[in-house]
Amino acid sequence: MTDKKRIADNESVAEMLGLIQGASAIEGLWQAFPILQQAFPRLSDFSEKLVELKEQSQILLLPDRFNEIFASSGWIAYESMSLEVMKKAIETFEVHDMEAAEDYLASTYDADTLKWGISRFNGHAEFRKRVRLVELAKEDYLAERYHACTPLLLSLMDGLANDVSRHVGLFADNADLTAWDCIAAHESGLQALVALMTKGRGKTSEESISVPFRHGILHGRELAFDNRIVAAKTWAAFFAIRDWAGALAEGKKTLTPKQEPTWSELLQSLNKTQETKRLLDVWKPREKEDFAYLPCDGLSPSLPENSPERMVAEFMENWRLGRFAPLADSLSHTYDMAMGKKAGEAKQDFGKYKVVSFQIVDVEDRTPAHSTVTIRATFSAENNVFEEELKVSAGYQDGKGLPMCRLESGGKWALVQNSFRSVIYRNVQ
Repeated sequence: MTDKKRIADNESVAEMLGLIQGASAIEGLWQAFPILQQAFPRLSDFSEKLVELKEQSQILLLPDRFNEIFASSGWIAYESMSLEVMKKAIETFEVHDMEAAEDYLASTYDADTLKWGISRFNGHAEFRKRVRLVELAKEDYLAERYHACTPLLLSLMDGLANDVSRHVGLFADNADLTAWDCIAAHESGLQALVALMTKGRGKTSEESISVPFRHGILHGRELAFDNRIVAAKTWAAFFAIRDWAGALAEGKKTLTPKQEPTWSELLQSLNKTQETKRLLDVWKPREKEDFAYLPCDGLSPSLPENSPERMVAEFMENWRLGRFAPLADSLSHTYDMAMGKKAGEAKQDFGKYKVVSFQIVDVEDRTPAHSTVTIRATFSAENNVFEEELKVSAGYQDGKGLPMCRLESGGKWALVQNSFRSVIYRNVQ
């Protein structure tokens, strides 16, 4: 892999690495000029933190190393893949061998990983259409029915690529699966993986394979594809396609020129980073005695403004009244969608059931940017009335959907749609 073909050269990664280099230059200037020491006294302890930051930045280079080792075997790095998984897989390969590393990687595609990965499908219309079948594939996979889940996933992937790109299927000769500033869609990623998966399998074979060769499996030429490694690689490819589709939705198919930051902008960015760190240091989760107003029935004035529990109560009230536009605006994945589009999708997802009543029961502040709000609610649909206890995941985010410390101004609480899955997909088997 040449330097020009590294994932580390993607704009977002290169920008972070560049900011660290810029911070090093700022530190040197600060040391050299007393006037800067007077203007920015808080930089006095910056050197030690900068060393730590440089060490941590090495994690940004993991996707390149991962693809270098594993892409030829059918694994690629993608945005939603855990960096810790990448790191451990690389270490396992270096200490042991490829077989041990592949066994580890396959083991990470367990029930929790699949549940989380599939939950992200709700944020994309084309993926959402296929959730029912994907859930069936998950059931087969967890029951070790690899002969059933692998062909189903391969066929769904092909149709998804066609619908997402509005062009051709995933495995077509002229499929273009690249996008700028995207790990999954880097030329060392999906494009290389699909080239491997579509290799010709001219002869019928009864020998076990370790790569999900699409043509051989779907055309009945590979007769021993039904194993855990092949199935796990197929899931990994599916989740990578979701990240590629997300990049296209964000307009990353073509490169948008970006101006280099000025020294003034770098200083402002550094100051903002320092302030964010200060707020993170002072933040503390609320204690039980801080929630004297719980349990709380409905949308009560006693719920604090700009709190996660207040956002959940407003969301439930909007659902109760059938106000799908503000309801949609409260969901974390809709931050960059047009109002008409997200309101329509919210009505489709949430309109089948009506909220009869609800109660905010408990709140757990898990991180500076995330809380879990427990609610009990009664729902109705036609003649069916039922109760559910839901743990609603709420995140504090900026206008681009990125997490923020809740002590910072300018953010808003947003809810994860999958928190309501047991209700909105109640009859989906």
